[in-house]
Order: sequence, then C-alpha cells, then structure tokens
Amino acid sequence: MRSAVNMSLCMLLCLVTLTAQSQRRKTTRGKSKARTTKTARAAKAVTPSYTTTQQVQMRKSFYLLYLLERNGPAHNVVVKDAVFNQIAKDRAARLTTAYSQCGDAACIGKALEWTADEIKEVGDEFKRLAVSNPDIAETVQRLKVVDRYPLYTENADTTFIRKAWEDAAAGLNHISRVYLQGVPPRYPRIDSISFRPADPAFVRQVKTAVQQILAAGTGNAFYRQPLLGSLKALEINGRNEATRYEPLYKDQNAAPFAKSRRTNWNAYRFSSILVPGSGPGKAGQTMDSMGMFRCKLAAEQYRNNAAPFIIVSGGHVHPYKTPFCEAIEMKKYMVGKLGIPDSAVIIEPHARHTTTNIRNAVRLAYLFNMPATKPMLIVSDSFQSLAIEKMAARFINEIGYLPYTGLERKAPTENIILPDLKAWQQDPEDPLDP
Repeated sequence: MRSAVNMSLCMLLCLVTLTAQSQRRKTTRGKSKARTTKTARAAKAVTPSYTTTQQVQMRKSFYLLYLLERNGPAHNVVVKDAVFNQIAKDRAARLTTAYSQCGDAACIGKALEWTADEIKEVGDEFKRLAVSNPDIAETVQRLKVVDRYPLYTENADTTFIRKAWEDAAAGLNHISRVYLQGVPPRYPRIDSISFRPADPAFVRQVKTAVQQILAAGTGNAFYRQPLLGSLKALEINGRNEATRYEPLYKDQNAAPFAKSRRTNWNAYRFSSILVPGSGPGKAGQTMDSMGMFRCKLAAEQYRNNAAPFIIVSGGHVHPYKTPFCEAIEMKKYMVGKLGIPDSAVIIEPHARHTTTNIRNAVRLAYLFNMPATKPMLIVSDSFQSLAIEKMAARFINEIGYLPYTGLERKAPTENIILPDLKAWQQDPEDPLDP
C-alpha cells in the first residue's frame, strides 16, 4: 500500500485542470487566405473545449477518458486508430439519424448509448494497444499510480484497461438512460431526471446540444460524442452536484487542510470523527433534530480530544434537488452554535447515502494526509450506527467493495474503521457522486 503522503500528492496532481487544445490544420502553400481562414474555423468547430465544470465531472466519473483527453501521445494513438474510427463513424451516423427523426429525448439517448458489441470491440482494441503501443502502455501505468481504479491494480495491464473502459462506458450509458431516457435510477426520489423525456422544451434543449455534439466527430477521439452528450445531459438536468465545492482542499476546507499539515497525529486515538448527514426531507428546512443530535455527539468526542478533525458528510440530497447541502449546514451549526473551531470541521459535500458518507470520508482522510494506520471514528444515532455495523452487504451491492478494513462497534452510537485505498474506485452508476 502506498503511503498516505504519496496518495495525497497523487490526488493533488489529479486536481490539475485539463484544457482540451484546439488542433489547427496545416494549409498548403498557394491556397487563398479565405480558404485558409475557412479551414481554421472548421477545425475549431469540430474540436470544442470543455468547461471547468465538465472537466471536474470527467475527472470524477471517467478518469480514463479524462487522461486521454489531455492531448498527449496516447490521445493521438486513439484518434488515429482504425477500429476506433469505424466505431465513431457508425455512432455519428446513428446520432445524425436520431437528430433528424427523433421526437423525444429518450430516442436521442438510445442513439448515444454504447451497444454491448461496441463496448466489447473497444475493450479488445484497448487490450491490443496496451501490449503493442508504448504510449497506451504508459497510460495504463499512470492510471495505476493515481489509484482511480484500485480494484483493478493487481490485474494484468490488458485486463486493467479493459475494465477501466467498461466502467466508463457503463457510466456514459447510465447518464443517457437516466437523464435523457427517464429510466429510474436506484434512488429515484433524489436522483431522477428533471423533465419528461417528451417535454417539448426539454427536447429542444437536447437537440440544440446534439447540434454541437455532431460537430465533434471528424478528427476527434471515438468517445467524444457520447462523452459530450452525457456531460450536456447532466447540465440540462441541472445535476451538477458532483462538481460543486471542488477542489475539496480549498474554500470551506482551506483552514482544516492547512491545519492537517501541522497536526501531531500521535496525540490522538483517531484521525477524524465522521458525522453522516441527516437530510430534513422538508422543503426550506436546512437541518433537522437528528442532524443536530449527531453533531452534538461529534462535538463531545472532539472536546474529549478523540481526534483533531470532524468530517461532516452529506450533499444536496433531501428533498429532491434541495438547495441546501447537509455538510455545509452541519458545519455552520457546529461552528456557530456548538463552538467548534472552523479549522477543525471538514466538509464532505457530495455523499448521498450512508455508504458514500463513509467512502467519501475515507477519500478525504487520504487527501488531508491523515495516517492510514490510524482509525476513524463514526458517530451517529444508535439506529444508524447499528445499520452501519451490518452494512457490508449493502456496500458490496451498491459500490462493489468495502472502503475500509475492519469495523468495530465501540458503543451504541460509535463505530471504528480503518481507511482503505479501495475507496478511490469510481462508481460509474452514480454521476452525482462518483
């Protein structure tokens, strides 16, 4: 296992913003100035850049594609590959037909989906390139270093890149199905589409986006059209929860992040105290009594010198598309009402479930350079604490792994865990908190 220091450095490197560079076509001598200008404009039109929000979503949901989009040698290999280009050509034809013939967003969403045969064909080609092409082989090693796919790290390079690709394809298909076709997600009350797929206003927005996507065909990577389609589908639906508050070592977490660099960890039994959020479930309400109770439990442990930090975890969850973030409201309460220092309260503003409260807190433990060998304390009401003790099956079912090693029920309102690097594994089927 890599040290927490190396893990933190890797994470910080991953937070570097990528910019998709426009590729200018070379013009031959003797061409007119008007012809040259026309060619340059065409090149710019088919190579759109990504917004900052889109870049963050890519990094968190589709790290393989995020890395390839940095326009290095591996990107050039992908763009020139004959197998990939044929798949892209077929996709472009399918999407062009959908744009002209579809009367609802669900029909367009189907055109953006990867078929099972396409996913297999791309996976097979990536496997071949991982062996035959040094640039793709190097990309696989870089992916292993940053630990965005830790479940696959021990696999052979060919298996690793195939699985990373399959995750990306599954994530793209999930967005298309939920946020264009209206297929209910696992938790429809909080994660579902914002429109009816046949809503005329929604269809107009989707078709406007498709016009831009169709331009991203020739001269671009084979995955560019469905990737842009997914990013735009999230934008149209207003589902940018995963990109808010990033990077997590700045703004409300700036003071705790600075403090973590000078903390004497040996003075504490636990690296941090995790408080899972409790959404009020009522429009206009920022916190409920259960959330306040959990915060008070954590404050008591902090005052007893159990840990130098409290992690308050919870995103924009209940009710549907609430403007209030559980973590931010809990921090306000702990600092403003309970008198906990601002520098001691770390917000984790993305989790939507108890499973991801824990997974995301473990990620923050690594990001904040907390020692991986020091346990974390989870405090909550007795009902949720008992559920956490028995939650292993739910972890496996929903995210595919346990983000910790071992779990000890210390008291009716307390559980203890050790962080595990598997927590960095991206969830392709939760674009709101991957």
